[in-house]
Amino acid sequence: MTTSPVAHGSFILERSYEASPSQVFAAWADPDLKARWFIGPDDWLPVRRELDLRVGGQELLQGRFAKSGRETLFTARYHDIVKGERLVYVYDMHTAGKLHSTSLATVEMRPRGAGTQLVFTEQVAFLDGTDGREGTASRER
Repeated sequence: MTTSPVAHGSFILERSYEASPSQVFAAWADPDLKARWFIGPDDWLPVRRELDLRVGGQELLQGRFAKSGRETLFTARYHDIVKGERLVYVYDMHTAGKLHSTSLATVEMRPRGAGTQLVFTEQVAFLDGTDGREGTASRER
């Protein structure tokens, strides 16, 4: 059996919001609010969405590209939650039924003035022979 090499990557995204940390946290915790921003590209349509935001809880987002019918599946498990401050979760990303990557993600919400600084840190292992620049679930091939 031939296996693909594992490629590792990491990145940090920082954003500032004119909202309190509790409001920013709600955008991650409330299923209706999260559905407004946690989406795929224009040609991608959500099929199934679940969110159980508690330690040990799971999240699922399944979708399909309209033109090709290619499916994506995001599954996560929450490991640490500090309301209004932090989320730590591990997630798998599948594309067309194959495991693309596994990631550890940390979302920190820090008060900054009247708003919030959000810091998103991710460590990822690409398991399908890609290095993340090609073949990601967020882009149609």
